[in-house]
Amino acid sequence: SFLPSDPPASLKGLKPAAEQLSAISAKIKRTTEITMADVVTFAGAEAIESAGGPRIVVQLGKTDPRPSKKGSTPTTTTYPDLCGQGNGKEVVSAFLNTGLTEREVALLYGVVGAMEKVVSNVEPVVEEEEEDNEMGDKDIFIPSSFGGPKEIYGKQLGKIDDSVFVSVKEDLNKGRKPIADVFAVDLVGNWANKYAGNKGGFIKDLPEAYGKLMGLGTKYTGGKVGSLLGAGDSDF
Repeated sequence: SFLPSDPPASLKGLKPAAEQLSAISAKIKRTTEITMADVVTFAGAEAIESAGGPRIVVQLGKTDPRPSKKGSTPTTTTYPDLCGQGNGKEVVSAFLNTGLTEREVALLYGVVGAMEKVVSNVEPVVEEEEEDNEMGDKDIFIPSSFGGPKEIYGKQLGKIDDSVFVSVKEDLNKGRKPIADVFAVDLVGNWANKYAGNKGGFIKDLPEAYGKLMGLGTKYTGGKVGSLLGAGDSDF
């Protein structure tokens, strides 16, 4: 896993996802080279689309952080618990310090809540054990050009909507604790109010917010998506 074996308490909730992403990366690397940064970015976009969200164009070609040199003192970074209780202001402050805004915080927490709602209504599927091929390796599925995305990558699990924002708006108006503490921060709550009853605006603005999050602190091996599509990088 790309998380430490004993991560701090604020990151322990991410360990199961990190382990799955490491396994996906290992499978992909059997046929092509890819960085963990690209796996994380692409997996998040695919998860949003699979839950019925918008298709998000992501920039691939990210480089992974260089490991610390042997004998050097490791850098210690403290992260707020993104799923903690009573630390909404701390979490929002951490986002703002990276250059993101309260609008992005509302959108990102909103889509997480919307995806959790979709997944809660999905019946779990028992995966079949992969069989070894004649070389002793697990068979790898390589998508072909036959069929549309739904046939190649599978059907959507559901359809995300703005019900999370509707719920947050109702909770705030009645003085109740919202689904996530970040929404209790005034400006984040204001954005939740704006997206409540405005599913179209939520779906339209989400890709930009996700792109900004995934673009934080990254370096690319090639040209950025903005240059490739004829627009300035600041537009993405």
